[in-house]
Amino acid sequence: MFMPLTRYRVVGLLLSLILTSGCSSHLPDCSSAFTTTWPDATEQIHHDISQLASAEFQGRKTATSGSHAAQTFLIARFKQLGLTPWHDSFAIPFTFEHQFSTITGTNLVATIPAKVPSRRWRIITAHYDHLGQKGSKFYPGADDNASGVAGMLAIAQRWQQAPLNDINLMVVATDAEEPGLFGSYALVELLKNDPMIEVELSVNLDMIGHPNRRRAIYMEGEKNLPLFETIRAQLLQKTQLCIRTHRSSLLSGRLQKTDWLRASDHYPFHKAGYKWVYFGVPPHAQYHTEDDTPDTLDTDFIVAVVETVYQLLSIDNLTQSP
Repeated sequence: MFMPLTRYRVVGLLLSLILTSGCSSHLPDCSSAFTTTWPDATEQIHHDISQLASAEFQGRKTATSGSHAAQTFLIARFKQLGLTPWHDSFAIPFTFEHQFSTITGTNLVATIPAKVPSRRWRIITAHYDHLGQKGSKFYPGADDNASGVAGMLAIAQRWQQAPLNDINLMVVATDAEEPGLFGSYALVELLKNDPMIEVELSVNLDMIGHPNRRRAIYMEGEKNLPLFETIRAQLLQKTQLCIRTHRSSLLSGRLQKTDWLRASDHYPFHKAGYKWVYFGVPPHAQYHTEDDTPDTLDTDFIVAVVETVYQLLSIDNLTQSP
């Protein structure tokens, strides 16, 4: 997750805490006992996260051998699921300038065509890159963002079993999110230049495995869903997983407020005028540390999140006004 942070004074802290209390007082209590129908997903999600966060992948920093190993693994998973490349290959390279160097990143893009020819597309993004390693130590990036990638693969597997009639699904493991969202910017440029694609909604998954005490998934971009409150209530009934839309975290005695609009790969979609939503958890003690390992994640929570996102994506008139 790419996170520019801003510090606020004590007055801002008190005001925010008051507002947070007021905003959340009418929301339902979040359950720790989720209701899911994907029991087979737990083992596969855990396996995918463990592989991506292993020492073999060296923290998956862009343009490193660890990144190339992650690409090989993910392309094999795309093929295993029977997904179709968007272009001639799953791997779509791009270049960007960073720290006075020209770097080549690689997005991995797969599709699941609708049952009938259609220009309607919904997109899931989850960045597979992370911070890499320093010396003999590496940053596993289990939550950031092996969790999102594993969740995306689980959704693709379920969607492949029952594609929608006239909605195509695009599944994108983006690269170079950590240094500046470069992979999603490259993806958006390709989408803008493809007249056969009408993007109805982009869903970005970034850090979905480490819930806080509220046991809720947090979402931004709800304004892009005209019937959001109705949809949220319907999804809650299906999985008992709360979706919250207000996020702030109290870290080290100071309120650190994140600009969630610019925090991850949904931002380039926003800038291009596409509708988007973003699912993730607040920053936690393991975020961007060597301790972001698979054993710190809540796999049951991840399954509830991805089933909720799948149900959301399956709604036909998702982005249309009543």
